[in-house]
Amino acid sequence: MIMPPEPYQHATALVLGCHGLLLRGPSGAGKSMLALELLALARRKGHWAALVGDDRVVLTAYPSGLVASGAPVLAGQIELRGRGIEGELAERQALIRLVVDLVPAGQMERMPEDDAFQVTLAGVVVARQPAPERDLQRQVLLVRAALAQLCNGAECPV
Repeated sequence: MIMPPEPYQHATALVLGCHGLLLRGPSGAGKSMLALELLALARRKGHWAALVGDDRVVLTAYPSGLVASGAPVLAGQIELRGRGIEGELAERQALIRLVVDLVPAGQMERMPEDDAFQVTLAGVVVARQPAPERDLQRQVLLVRAALAQLCNGAECPV
């Protein structure tokens, strides 16, 4: 098992069906709002959906892949900016299948190269989808497209 240099990463992790997602970006980029929207969409489609961690996530590499775990003290809690801390169904950990990087809209490439769609974390290569900060509609569309590719014809959770 390979541990990252810092115990916690500033990210939000969730599980939708059998897909673990890691949402990264600076404070205020929309990680928690995107997580809440994806959880709601998956549940409306009848899929299992749970929060793994909001703001503080541990990433651990295993032979099976990259696993995200939330900080135990924050289990089941997510920040709804403008409202406060909300309770959410929680899962202890998830195998990360997709990393969503929230980036400033001006830095979004119109036609990204193939290598933009993967990232290596703790020595594990994971699918990646860049998405614009603070643009929930575009974020959801891009996550749907990325998950559809990962699902490879199977029903996707969102």
